[in-house]
Amino acid sequence: MKRCPQCNRTYSDDALSFCLDDGSPLVSATAPSSFDPSATVQYPHSRETTPPPTIAYSGQSAPPPPPPPPQPAWSPMPSAPQKRSVWPWLLGIGVVLVFIVIGLVILIFAITKITNTNNSNRLANANTNINRNTNRNTNSNRSTNENLNANDNANTRSSLTSFTDDFSDETWWTGTMASGRTWYDNDEYHMHATAGRYIVMYSPDKSEYHDENSTVRVQLKSVDGDVPETGYGLVVHGEMKNNNLEDYSFLIYNGPSPKYKIVLHRAGSESKVVDWTSSSTIRTGTTPNQIEVRIRDKKMDYYINGNFVTSVVDEAGYKRGRVGFYTSDKGEVAFDDLEVNK
Repeated sequence: MKRCPQCNRTYSDDALSFCLDDGSPLVSATAPSSFDPSATVQYPHSRETTPPPTIAYSGQSAPPPPPPPPQPAWSPMPSAPQKRSVWPWLLGIGVVLVFIVIGLVILIFAITKITNTNNSNRLANANTNINRNTNRNTNSNRSTNENLNANDNANTRSSLTSFTDDFSDETWWTGTMASGRTWYDNDEYHMHATAGRYIVMYSPDKSEYHDENSTVRVQLKSVDGDVPETGYGLVVHGEMKNNNLEDYSFLIYNGPSPKYKIVLHRAGSESKVVDWTSSSTIRTGTTPNQIEVRIRDKKMDYYINGNFVTSVVDEAGYKRGRVGFYTSDKGEVAFDDLEVNK
């Protein structure tokens, strides 16, 4: 049996050590009666609230314990490094590559253009030199300007001869008429007009003399030096319609102050296409000249002794016909080595 010395409550359970009401230690209920309960009560000491005094230590005594380490200042947790996007780098690299490609294209284009220009200039210079040498051998008296004109147009000249008439066979009309007469002599075709009149003589009506898209040339000369005042020369696109002449005639005058002109015959009437034009490429006196017409569709290019002199468009729309010869006034002229190149 145990009891509480404060409230005198007894407990039959010897296993208990403290009062269930006030928590005082239980004592045995069998203690002598002279026992003063209050004499055995132990009270807990009151908590000391006064801080201990500061104790000074001499140099010989042990040093005071080290102060506790200072608490680290608060700092936020370092943030995880943010991943940078690779797209700006890729975009920048792409822009640089685009500019590099554009620069390379421009550079290649410039180099190609310069190379083509240089090649063209070299080819042009080579062709000019070749043509100049050829023209110099053909006619040593022609001027520099005429050489340049011939060189510019030499590449259009046909190199294939389809037909040549050297007048060794008498196939052209010969005889006397009111406007003059024609005949063969020394393998040449001769013509002589009546003063104040002209003669146009077309070739035989055979396919080899037809001139559509062809190059026609002939050698001609003044036999006696009495040059026809109104010219003599080569006829293209010749055709008789209702007994009237229709053609283009390329005429030269190789007397003093040589010159050339081009006339059109339509319905029997003659009109000027190109009026008299001076040309130093024409040889004077009885020296032979060669005149030439290069026909390409409606365009006709005219040459004298291999030198280009002018171009004419076939406004009459003839386009085809027979070749022929023309002379005027007085003075005997002769034609030889007619070529029709197709």
